[in-house]
Amino acid sequence: MSSDNPYEAPQSQVDDRPLSDSADLQQIASGQKLVIYSIILNFVTMAARNSGGLALALSLVALVMAIIGIVRLCGGFGHATSTKVLLVIGCFVPLVNLVILVVLSMKATSRLREAGYKVGLLGASPP
Repeated sequence: MSSDNPYEAPQSQVDDRPLSDSADLQQIASGQKLVIYSIILNFVTMAARNSGGLALALSLVALVMAIIGIVRLCGGFGHATSTKVLLVIGCFVPLVNLVILVVLSMKATSRLREAGYKVGLLGASPP
């Protein structure tokens, strides 16, 4: 599609994968479940903050679940590695991590519902 016109804007490659690409949707669904469980575990950790070691262990588990969930979601959405890195770094900042997780979960919910999945409180179930 090369043109002889030097003033013509360059053409970009458009991602024309079908919305219902099952591998990506499964990756989004599994990442969303991890993100949801991480959000719940973050709130449990806040409630158990006076228990010392238990709160620390729960927060570490929530952090690992959040990181794995973010990587899976970003992989399913087709985000660049730099986006994944920025979102993972954001998970180490209090309150910012919850905002990141909620926004990603909302994006996953809308994508999965468009593809026909039923999305409930604890994640998606296949159509």
